[in-house]
This record gives sequence, structure tokens and C-alpha cells, in this order.
Amino acid sequence: MALFAAPAVAQRFDAPPVAPIGAAPNQTIPVRDGQNRYSTPNRDLNRDEASWHVRAALNVAALGCRDAAEIETVAAYNRLLRAQRDSLAAADAGVKALYRERHGAGWEDIHDRQMTRLYNFFAQPTAHDGFCLAAREVLARADTVEPIQFADFAAEALPRLEAPFTDFYRNYETYRVAYAAWQRGDAAPAEMASADIAPRQLSALVP
Repeated sequence: MALFAAPAVAQRFDAPPVAPIGAAPNQTIPVRDGQNRYSTPNRDLNRDEASWHVRAALNVAALGCRDAAEIETVAAYNRLLRAQRDSLAAADAGVKALYRERHGAGWEDIHDRQMTRLYNFFAQPTAHDGFCLAAREVLARADTVEPIQFADFAAEALPRLEAPFTDFYRNYETYRVAYAAWQRGDAAPAEMASADIAPRQLSALVP
């Protein structure tokens, strides 16, 4: 009886695309909403929420941006807290009132979970360097902002603080498309940036 050899399996010798900035190959990123925006904690906020989210982002920067500019980052953040004490207190009260209205008796637990999600968002290591640069720029501008102007300032600053993360998400989507193409063998692998950045943990809040 004649024997038939199995067909040879094609082997690939080109390198696969690499996930950007040290991200895991199977990392989960937010989905896009109906307006093609990533579903981050910073979507569809009122003025009080935007002000408080900027405060949270800059708090993360003061804790996590441990680089050559870290002393000035912390000093600028503490100046912000002093200069915007009343506007930030009003924003905090407004956010909590909104949660009470939306969620009733269980609002505190929901508020705590959302604030944890918010801090974790800005602490993502995959966008760390770009976020720290954006935070320093926002803090430098904040030195000239009057309390009555802070909500308007926050509405403009928050997208700048979020941009490094949404930029990473877009790069990651490009990587996933390139990797799927590489697996099919129908396209050359895309050139992706990579860096070995260790995760950073938030241990406490700067006062």
C-alpha cells in the first residue's frame, strides 16, 4: 500500500509585531462607545467632575512621576492644592452630591469604586512617561489660574492628561491588527515601539 506524506507546514521566519511600550500581548483596553471614544472614566463629565478628575490625575503624577523633575512636580501639585482649595472643595462636594442623587443610599460604595477606577486609570504604566510630561505642563499652567477660572481650566486640561492613554490604546489596536495579519501571513509585521517599564503602585495620597 502506498504511503502519502503529510503536506509540509509553512514556517515563518520573520519576527512577529511587538506590543507597544512593554504592554502584554493579550492586554485588555477599553472599548469604543457610539461616538468612537474609548470608554474611560473621563467620559461625559460635568464641571465639578472634570475639576475633581484633574485633581486626581495630578495627585497620581505627584505620587508616581519619580524622575528628574519629581521635586518640582510635587511642589507644583501642593501649590495647586493651596491655591485651589476652595474650588476643589466645591468640586468634591458637587461630585458627592451628584452620586447621592444618582445612586441613593448606596452612593458611597459606588463613589469609592469609581474613584479607585479613576486613580488606576491614570496610574497605568504603559503611558507613564507621556502622562508625566502632560502633568508637568498642566501644573505649570495651573500656577496662573484664578479659582473662579479653575473649572474652565480643568475642562481643557483633562483631555491633555488623558491623551497619553488614548494614544496608547490606538497604538495597541494597530499592534493587534498587525499581529493578526502576521499570523495569517498576509502582511509584513508593523514596527512597534517597546519599553520595559515596571508597574508602579499607588500607596497613599499626597495631602
